Amino acid sequence: MSLMVPPSPPSKRKAWTYQPAAAPSLVDLLAGGEARRRFLRYWVRDNRGNIFDLTFFFTFRLVPATLCSHFGGWLGRVLVPRAYAVPLQRARANLETLFPDHAPDAIADMVDAYVDSQGRQMVEYSAVPRLARRSGGVRRVGVDHLKTCQDVPVIFMGLHLSNWEVLMQCLTDLGLKVSLNYDPPRSRARHWIVRHVRTRAGIALLPPGRQAVRPALRVLEESGQLLVFCDEGFNGQIRAPFLGRPANLQTNYALVARLARRTGARICPVYLTREAGVRFTLTILEPFALDGAASSLLDDVERLNGIVEPLVRMHAPQWYFVDNRLVS
Repeated sequence: MSLMVPPSPPSKRKAWTYQPAAAPSLVDLLAGGEARRRFLRYWVRDNRGNIFDLTFFFTFRLVPATLCSHFGGWLGRVLVPRAYAVPLQRARANLETLFPDHAPDAIADMVDAYVDSQGRQMVEYSAVPRLARRSGGVRRVGVDHLKTCQDVPVIFMGLHLSNWEVLMQCLTDLGLKVSLNYDPPRSRARHWIVRHVRTRAGIALLPPGRQAVRPALRVLEESGQLLVFCDEGFNGQIRAPFLGRPANLQTNYALVARLARRTGARICPVYLTREAGVRFTLTILEPFALDGAASSLLDDVERLNGIVEPLVRMHAPQWYFVDNRLVS
């Protein structure tokens, strides 16, 4: 007689605490060995990249926004195939997996659009407010949905499509007071640039990791507005959307569902797509509440994935994480 083993419940994501790396001191330099190498990496090697990134960022703030974006597209088409050959191969393989009925020429066109989007987004950090406020640059769809978001807690469910920094600028330009947490880049210069662009846009930054949970709850309990990006790449792997893989609780979907259930917050999907060059469309979908009793947290997660996944598939060449590993 065989014993039926019940399936294991979906695992939850382990909470993590963000701890910035301490700057090596002169004591490390004098100590020799690994301590000295750590000092030289931090103060010499890394700072070469930091100086380049900051110089690049401030130089292109002097350049017209349209030229910034077009230069980024050119840079992506030139740089990505040469310097990022492996991620480019993964992006092509992922697109072939997601669109098995597409002809090779169609996949090649999607790959070209992907490198163009990656390059533009990188350089456009220098021009975010100018792109968001450019006359005729952003078409707005569904803005009337925001009328139901007044004086109630709202979780905006964002996506890393085209240029999400322009998305955030557009939201604050609409009068929204949005709070956000994010995982800092490893580069200290890029961390500074991201914080500068977002705080200048009026985004309230929460601490990374589990330190953000209580502040996020407080924002919602005070009928505030929280932005959570629900498409995720973690350690180079696509975590969300599921893209045909079994649903799990190791995503921001679960975080959004828990916060919404606990505070009664409405969930409002928002995303920005690039129509051509520096023309964008901001789309705000109808807010909804997770009202009623879900049979499980996993049901809520699958409902949220059912919103995010079709949008990612529809705009896959503009998706930032399309070059991450798609692991079953």
